[in-house]
Amino acid sequence: MNMFNRFIITLFCLLTLSAQTLALDFTQVTKNTTYILSDTQKTIRVTLDDYALAVDRDNRFFDENNNQIALHGFVSRSGVGTSITTHLKLGSIDYTLPFYKTWDLTLEPATIAIIKDQGGKRFTMQTYYESDQPIPSAFIGASINDTESPSMPQRTINLCWESCPVPATLTITSTNTFPANEKAASTIHILVANDTTATFSITENTSGFFSLSGTNNNTLTFNGTTTNYESATKSYTVKIKATTGDGDDKNTEQTITVNLVDLNDELPTAITLTGNRTIAENTRTGTELGTLSTTDADANDTFTYTSSNTKFTIDNNKLKLNTTLDYENATSLSTTITVTDGNNHTFDKIFNFTVGDIDDTVPTNILLSNVNLIKGQPANTLVGTLSASDVDTNTPLTFTVNDTTNFKIVNGNELRTNRSTTALGNTININITASDNTNDSAPQPFTIAITTTYIAAPVIAQFSVTQGENKGPLISKDGGEVTVSASAGTGTYTWSSNDFSNTSASKTFVFNPQSTNIGTRTITLKVTAGDFSSERVLKLKLVDTYPNGRTDTNGNGISDSKESGNSDNELPAGTNKKITSPGSTRILPGIMGEDSGQLTLDQLKQYRVANHLSDYTKDTLATGDIYDYIIEGLSATGASTQVIIQLATPIPANAVLRQYSLATGWRNFVVDNNNSIQSKTNTSNICTDGTWQTGLVTGATCLKLTLKDGGENDSDNQANGVIESTISITTPVVVGSSNSSGSSGGCVYHPNAPARFDTVFILLMTLSVYYLIRRRRRFSH
Repeated sequence: MNMFNRFIITLFCLLTLSAQTLALDFTQVTKNTTYILSDTQKTIRVTLDDYALAVDRDNRFFDENNNQIALHGFVSRSGVGTSITTHLKLGSIDYTLPFYKTWDLTLEPATIAIIKDQGGKRFTMQTYYESDQPIPSAFIGASINDTESPSMPQRTINLCWESCPVPATLTITSTNTFPANEKAASTIHILVANDTTATFSITENTSGFFSLSGTNNNTLTFNGTTTNYESATKSYTVKIKATTGDGDDKNTEQTITVNLVDLNDELPTAITLTGNRTIAENTRTGTELGTLSTTDADANDTFTYTSSNTKFTIDNNKLKLNTTLDYENATSLSTTITVTDGNNHTFDKIFNFTVGDIDDTVPTNILLSNVNLIKGQPANTLVGTLSASDVDTNTPLTFTVNDTTNFKIVNGNELRTNRSTTALGNTININITASDNTNDSAPQPFTIAITTTYIAAPVIAQFSVTQGENKGPLISKDGGEVTVSASAGTGTYTWSSNDFSNTSASKTFVFNPQSTNIGTRTITLKVTAGDFSSERVLKLKLVDTYPNGRTDTNGNGISDSKESGNSDNELPAGTNKKITSPGSTRILPGIMGEDSGQLTLDQLKQYRVANHLSDYTKDTLATGDIYDYIIEGLSATGASTQVIIQLATPIPANAVLRQYSLATGWRNFVVDNNNSIQSKTNTSNICTDGTWQTGLVTGATCLKLTLKDGGENDSDNQANGVIESTISITTPVVVGSSNSSGSSGGCVYHPNAPARFDTVFILLMTLSVYYLIRRRRRFSH
């Protein structure tokens, strides 16, 4: 073994020993603490920086002049908190005992008596330490790797009886705040210190409003002539110094704040009425119409109100109706409200009101979108969607059906079966009633026909939208006329829209959006062939100006720059991902996304806000990737089709497929005879080959859905040859988790051990690497 190797081994041993011998001491907090003793407080709590054993040894006690006054141990020593059970090794002494970092030490009565007799003074205790004794210290550390236990050197603890004397310090005892009226020429504040000989001076006077006078400059004067409470500044500060000589204990400073008091010197400038300015006729006398409030720069002012029109009365700040109004006699009325503040300043304002005509017209013209069913369908089958006319109400109508044994109404306007269609016979008569929550319509009869085969209603296969040279559902206010064409075969066409005043009975609908507000706008087409009809809503995205350079050759709502081709049955859905429908169909992005069938939760929320919809975006599960798409051109109304999605993220464990509706929010995807879920894993990023498995398979990258037109998972709720779907793969929300770990035995690196041990460990590792490099170089030669 050469000299270098001996050096490395010797250094290793020395470092190991140093890690043991330097590893025990009081924490800095304990060293800095002064412990207060009394007749009821005889125990002190000390904390070490490593686990140790407190030993019964005599400790030395000294008075404030460093005279030893006692040599005593402790009545009791109690470990506090977490302990470890390990070895104490001192020479031949070898015990397994509990070791603590924190100890409660109770002084002997004799020690307490001696300290008490000394009076309220400071004391110190020096812990026992005799290096040549078998037990050398009052605190012994744990043996590491069967080596000698480390001992804590002699340390000093600070003590006081009942309280520690504090030298008198000069302080300013007068208050540090006082009020002053705005614009007041002179406000006086007397300065007082705990030493009457103190002299005062100003050290900081940013505003220039303060001055000193009187004996020892003890009178502080604030000149607020130019101050105004209504300005941005409502308080001012000055810094005062008191002194009785040199030294920190003879000089002190205080920052004094003057708070302005508001005077009632401003006029009221506005009156606000919080409430509805439309009063329904026949509203009873005494009804509260709103709350009056006044704008006045003076804070905490008081106000009284009067009305020029006796048809109103005012109770404190509540405006109330003082008569019965009749819409047929007058459709509006007004009054002048006068407000008077606490200083008799006044302000007038005219308020106009509209008299509302009460709802006295019943709903009429109840329509049911479908009256034909086929046998063999289960309970909860959708019959059709209900609608009605009501000329004097803007609230949603509600519908009821008389035959609740066989039918029910859900989601406000969906007529569904309560039993299987086979149990209904061949025809069944029902009555539907519509209500506007004030008036009920007369019951309107409908005959539901149940046949053995499906009689198809017209399929509204495709919409084509053009505006000048631009195609697709993105249109602009400044782009001129828009032409919407429909492919729906033979039948009667009826176009309608709440956003555009035009109507049409041909296969095209033409309008100019110039005066319409931007956002999502809708057009409804109803196609009737004989006794059967289909209805479809077209959603258009209206912007101020069409994006410069954007083209949409196939009019599917996706910019050509975002598509790799113009295949009608493929839809981009993320980077190198797509959604595919059967070749005979056409797939489009939903209205909420932008140039993609993949949708973010932020886009969904932004769409809700932009279109003033109720917030149903939150789910009880953790929402994952969202896909929003429309499949059109089905072979028949009510038919089923499939869609294949290349997933952006593999399916997680415990996943749940959820579907979203703008009207009702999230719910589980429904699986039945006409709707199904399949998935599979495909590393080649191709989802059209291989074998599919039922349900959501963990780790799968492909998803295949079977969807029925007009079924549970078709969000347009119409059997019209079109399926609209918004879905997300979600996971249960994880409320929280906890874990614990432990280890014992062997050589363990503990990251929470004292920092000096970490330093030794890192140094040892560095030397080991250096040693290996030297050996490698030696053998390479």
